Amino acid sequence: MTRRFLITGCGRSGTGYIATLLGELGIPCGHEVLYQPETCIERAPEWSESVVGESSWLAAPYLATLAEGTLVLHQVREPVAVVRSFLRIRFFEGKSVWKRFAEAHVAELASGTPLERCVKYWLGWNQLCQAASGMRHVEYRRHRLEDIDVDFLDELCSTLGEPRERATIVAALDRIPRDTNTSGAKHQDGSLRWSNLPRGEWGAELEDLAGRYGYAGELPDGGLRSQPRPRAALPSHPSSPAQPASLIHPASPTHSASPMLPAPPIHAAPLTHRAPPTHPAPPGHAS
Repeated sequence: MTRRFLITGCGRSGTGYIATLLGELGIPCGHEVLYQPETCIERAPEWSESVVGESSWLAAPYLATLAEGTLVLHQVREPVAVVRSFLRIRFFEGKSVWKRFAEAHVAELASGTPLERCVKYWLGWNQLCQAASGMRHVEYRRHRLEDIDVDFLDELCSTLGEPRERATIVAALDRIPRDTNTSGAKHQDGSLRWSNLPRGEWGAELEDLAGRYGYAGELPDGGLRSQPRPRAALPSHPSSPAQPASLIHPASPTHSASPMLPAPPIHAAPLTHRAPPTHPAPPGHAS
């Protein structure tokens, strides 16, 4: 029986890509089916018994409402790539239900230039997702989009109770391009670099979180280098249940978590004036 799971993270971080990959492997995973801005701007949706998995950045504010034992997979992406993608689609320009949803849950996104708001979004939305690491009713794990490969998917499928042959995984990766949900003109990306992103009063938090997720050192193209996945095993996060031995080892606290193992806690202070929750979060509520 497939274990219930939720994949979330920032928008433009590959949540559509991994949902498509899992579907290709025969593991049902909706993409923004349950969590849509029109239906969940103020309350979490109800999960029916037939729903096994969902992948949506819109789920981040509602992790406290998930059913007991849900596996939360926090997918992160290199920050410059996310900011560039949001600028390409002009997310923080004009009006949209998507923009209204983001601003309803991270109050700082309502002000600043489009570029400043994109940077604050990467920081604030990942902090919302990271909050699940301290929730005892769910199991939290973090991985990087850049690390999705045969080994990662092999362990993910096994964790979900749906093991697959490695040849089947290789074939799925070959069929599904990484730019499945790419939008906008990518030739404009080169002018935006890590070194010239606005920092503001949250600059230290931005530097810290990027480093903890395993992104450090500016590349010639202006993005950040993904640091190698560490190999030294460390104890699991205390809020997570004990895990069986894994081929993929946990990361050091200063880097991103390796695939499919609980991430070490991040105690970054929230952005100032974080918007209060717009919904009650009853314990054990199935959503």
